[in-house]
Amino acid sequence: MRKFILGFIITSMMFGGYFVDNFMRYSTAYGSFSFNTPRYQGDRFYIDGGLSTGQLEIGREERELLPDIQTSFGLRKIGRFKYEAKRGVKAAGNGGEWYDGSEHSPNEKATIGPVRGWEYLLKWTKGRQWGDEYLNQEYWLKYNANLFVGKIGYTQLDLEDVEYSHYDVRVKKDIWDFTFSVGLKHRQHPAYGFDAMVLDTTWYRGSWWDFAEDAFGWDDNPWFIENPNDEVWQIYETHPETGELMEIRGDGPFWNEGGEFLGYDWSWADENGVIHAYTDREFFLYHFPELLEDYIDGVVKDLGQQKETSLAIGVDLYHHSENWWLHAWGNWLPYHYGHDKYSYHNGAAYKQHKEDKKPPHEFMFMNPMWMSWDDYDFGAIIGVKLKENVGVFAEGNYLNYWERPAYSFKVGLNYQFAKFF
Repeated sequence: MRKFILGFIITSMMFGGYFVDNFMRYSTAYGSFSFNTPRYQGDRFYIDGGLSTGQLEIGREERELLPDIQTSFGLRKIGRFKYEAKRGVKAAGNGGEWYDGSEHSPNEKATIGPVRGWEYLLKWTKGRQWGDEYLNQEYWLKYNANLFVGKIGYTQLDLEDVEYSHYDVRVKKDIWDFTFSVGLKHRQHPAYGFDAMVLDTTWYRGSWWDFAEDAFGWDDNPWFIENPNDEVWQIYETHPETGELMEIRGDGPFWNEGGEFLGYDWSWADENGVIHAYTDREFFLYHFPELLEDYIDGVVKDLGQQKETSLAIGVDLYHHSENWWLHAWGNWLPYHYGHDKYSYHNGAAYKQHKEDKKPPHEFMFMNPMWMSWDDYDFGAIIGVKLKENVGVFAEGNYLNYWERPAYSFKVGLNYQFAKFF
């Protein structure tokens, strides 16, 4: 999808004066780079030894995050509403400014633009925030006509873990300050709504150690303690809830009056032969969960793109006057046809399956079908001029597709220093 949109626009730039004079006219390109101090990280301490003597040997790990960075590039041609300040070189000195790549306008999300014809947005941002690297991309191409609006696009938000491409075609009708639209929206996205309990049942319904060897590539090797004096080895822990003494064995904890410690267990080494855990207990508590999470992420990625076609209903409201303005929009997708096994019609059914407290492995995938659930997005920009040089504003947008929200909101006060006397 994104390759198609980029190719279309680049081809348009290369051929013919029509595209330069019409399709590219009034568009703006920008780029930026920012570099910021990272969040402070205190030292981390760990125990090197001394557990048996009581005099702990302490190690220190100095932690420091890499600086926060952000690189942005963009190309946009979006109709300007009357409440927006003019931007760009031609407007410099008259409320205008250079695009620096960091700004955004909530009305980029609006379904209906203020002008007829082509609008488009190419926005690419790569950065690092508090040690987490991310890539945000948004590409779309839209055509506004008198009776219909069509849009194709691709969105990727790494920090919110939202990614999808879409095709949207609707008929529309203007009534006073409102524009109503209805049509179909087709989306493609990774598998959403499924967890490790249903994507792979072998890790908890079979021998987890066999699963760990096959799925993670780690190897377990048995070890034992020889007792040449034939003495009884015993080791106990206190149960965290009852306070009773709990004997530990290689095959797990159990309770009894006395009990013997048999002195055997398994060590776990990674694919390079490096030992990370000397007992099943240590491996299962501290390494297995993270390895399982990475494994399931790979399973989801291997499933590829899932598809839904949805009924889309939208309403846009735009009113502008001398002292106040309101621009609001919303889209509701109530009914959907899931095309694939892991489309969200099965994800929504699995959610209900869990809420009914049924065993995950008993979930039955349904064939492609229509199903009802609520996906929606909305946004608004409100501005009020209290006096000639004083105004307040609020703006924001909210998206909730497949129960994966992404949102931003902002409120503020504008004061213009016109004169002092």
